[in-house]
Amino acid sequence: MVKIFYKVLSPFRKFYWFIFRPKTYGVKTLIEFENKFLFIRNSYGIKHWTFPGGGKNRAESAEEGARREVLEETGISLPELIYLGEYKSTRQYKRDTVYCFYAKVNSVSYKIDPVEIEEVRWFAFDNIPSFRSKAVDEVLDLYKNIKSLRKQPPL
Repeated sequence: MVKIFYKVLSPFRKFYWFIFRPKTYGVKTLIEFENKFLFIRNSYGIKHWTFPGGGKNRAESAEEGARREVLEETGISLPELIYLGEYKSTRQYKRDTVYCFYAKVNSVSYKIDPVEIEEVRWFAFDNIPSFRSKAVDEVLDLYKNIKSLRKQPPL
């Protein structure tokens, strides 16, 4: 029932965003385990592969939002988070600022939210899916910039 609600609500949200162009804030988190990255596919929308994330609540910091979104979507409680930077997006007609983080985990275990998440998979850097959200490239660019500044892989 809730899955149907997400699918029905999605076009109305996009219509609202098109008309009002709201300023929004979001988070994305690049999660690594043994040189593989965690990708999700949402149960609504275009269903591109992307990184865990979503909207940041007004009362929380970007880091708190990242931790909450990852926990809600994957059941993973993150250890230390590294701030990668932010990017601006006008996709979906919003004026969105997306704060990006990186975390390394010690296990491949996860527990998806079946209402919001359709699939979760780990991909090696050289095997990242081509059917992916544009947000993936934005986050990976920030990751590569930080990594090159540190000059010592991995982060």
